[in-house]
Amino acid sequence: MQSSFNPDAIQVLDDLLSPKELSMLAQRLAGPVWRFGWAQHYGVLDRPCWHAFIAGSAREQRQDCEQELRERAGWTFLADWWAGFKDSHLPQATLLGVYANGQTSGQDGPIHRDNRPDEPGKTLVMFCNEHWASAWGGELLFFNAAKTDVIKAVLPKPGRIVLFDGRIPHSARSPAASCNRLRVSLAFKTLIKE
Repeated sequence: MQSSFNPDAIQVLDDLLSPKELSMLAQRLAGPVWRFGWAQHYGVLDRPCWHAFIAGSAREQRQDCEQELRERAGWTFLADWWAGFKDSHLPQATLLGVYANGQTSGQDGPIHRDNRPDEPGKTLVMFCNEHWASAWGGELLFFNAAKTDVIKAVLPKPGRIVLFDGRIPHSARSPAASCNRLRVSLAFKTLIKE
């Protein structure tokens, strides 16, 4: 297992989503797409957040879900966006899953990795709120391999994208008690065969 991670390898990309795309995401995620907790592997209290599955029904078999995303009603615009992003940033990636997480105050996510140490891949996190005050918190935190120190923190700025090695331990912090809305992010999980 990798013993250290370079915080400079965590890319923060702003302005890759148009205002129209961000608005489409916000509208789509404002509908009845949410369930509380995760469907598999976790109890409700292990992952205390709202979850919306979008694509990746064969993730456990490591199958590409780009076509599933494209065929998912209401998500074609996101499949088009992903295709363009993949061409320019991750041409070797296999898309394993796409889902949304929503958090309110007190729903901190656990520190976790998206990929096993022997399974290189990138994770893309996209922040979907059309407005977010810095005072509301909700940072995406990245940790050293021992999970004892924060190596980088990223605020959930509207439309911001964070691209990182899925083997880096990370956690989504919940919004402050003063925040009156759901902190919404999309996650794209990939596998990259080296």
